[in-house]
Amino acid sequence: MASFGFSANQYPADEGFTPIPAGDYPAIITEAGINANRANTGALMKVKFVITEGQYQNRSIYENFNISHPNPQAEEIGRKRLSALCTAIGYPDANDSDQLLNQGCVISVGIRNNPQYGPQNDIKKFAPLAQQQVMQQHQPNITANTPPFYNQQQQNSGQGWG
Repeated sequence: MASFGFSANQYPADEGFTPIPAGDYPAIITEAGINANRANTGALMKVKFVITEGQYQNRSIYENFNISHPNPQAEEIGRKRLSALCTAIGYPDANDSDQLLNQGCVISVGIRNNPQYGPQNDIKKFAPLAQQQVMQQHQPNITANTPPFYNQQQQNSGQGWG
């Protein structure tokens, strides 16, 4: 008999991997490289995204882009999606996987049911990170955007600009 030196009650049980909810998440690219596809008939770019904020900070999402494939439609789809990513990170002319590293964007994550592995996350689209930040941080401030005489005029006439 072999002792493994701890009490299982001291550690929470690992319940396995569960996908994150569908939604938009700011993320950074931490890994990118080109590998042969499973059938060794083409190449794909594997990209690892790490969520940078919120409840799911530090969770990883992986995406593969077909960059060469015997099926021209699969290759076109992969290249279009890679183009969308490169545009979102601000490198539309990127031609090396290293140019993607440490670049941020907003990933729109969905959930698909993989018949073999169950529910999994996939990325539906990419958007520039600045776009999300502007939408969240640039809320109009009526006090800051109102001319100083507006409040005084409104109080005097009761009609605002009128």
